[in-house]
Order: sequence, then structure tokens, then C-alpha cells
Amino acid sequence: MPAKQKHNTVRFEMLLTPELAEHWEALAESNGISKAELVRRRMAGCRTKTIPQVNWKCYWQLLKISENINQIAKTQNAATIQGVNPPPIDHIPFEELKIEISKLRLQLILGTASQEKMD
Repeated sequence: MPAKQKHNTVRFEMLLTPELAEHWEALAESNGISKAELVRRRMAGCRTKTIPQVNWKCYWQLLKISENINQIAKTQNAATIQGVNPPPIDHIPFEELKIEISKLRLQLILGTASQEKMD
């Protein structure tokens, strides 16, 4: 049985100065959400800032790098298991590198602690 959707049925009104209303409108528009959704998110303590496009590009580039590292490691491991000497490569701590790339990807999407304090 599908979960019931919550519908916002209680109206909440507030008075703002024209300057503040304009600021909130601009903030909501820059985040691609309505003013009502902006207020809901702020009151719930949720992040309202959108993720910059450059972060998405870096995220996907890091994903591709991570996949390439995985392929290199698998090839090296397969060659070792088959008793073949794998092609020589510089010693790279693959597991540590994969962990660091994952951390970077999370920071790009979720933001760093210093960015969240600025929100």
C-alpha cells in the first residue's frame, strides 16, 4: 500500500517589510523554490542553498577518476591471481585514494562545514 502524501492544509501568514519580502523572493527564486517552501525549509533547519553547477561537474569527473582507478586495481589483481606479472605501475595507495575521492564527492554535494555556517 503506497504511503499517504502529506498535504499542507494550514495557512500561516506573516507581515514583512517590502525590502524583506523582496529579499526573500530573490532568495527563493535563486534556489528555484517558492517562498512558502523557502520558509518551510528554513523553519525545519534544512539547507536551502542549491549546489553550484561547477560542483556537479567536479563530482562527475571525480566519479570517472574513481572508476578508472577501480579498473586499474582490478586488472592488477586479476593478473596477480592468474600468475602473470602485472604491468609495472608506480605504487599508489588505491584504497586510500578511493576513500579520499569519495570524501571529496560528498563535500562537493553536501558542502563543507564552513559553507553551511554561512547559509
